[in-house]
Amino acid sequence: MKFSKNIILESVAERKNHDEYGLEFIQELGNDDAGYSEMVVVIFKYKDKFYSVDIQHINGENNYDNWGDEVECPEVVRKEAVQVYWEEVK
Repeated sequence: MKFSKNIILESVAERKNHDEYGLEFIQELGNDDAGYSEMVVVIFKYKDKFYSVDIQHINGENNYDNWGDEVECPEVVRKEAVQVYWEEVK
């Protein structure tokens, strides 16, 4: 699904919700080396579906500087790990 570049930069890239547009920040995955070498995938929620966008800042260059007016963000499936442990009952 395509989202406005401005909405993505105002909300998702800043890791915060965009209540007016209806985006909810969910999770950030990746590496951030104090802003010098940042490569992260940001997961956000829009209308009960999850989407991702890559944010990259490598050697002073931002991938979002080359984005058009709209950004293609693939839908992703959120999986949660369930941990089970056994305990001996006496």
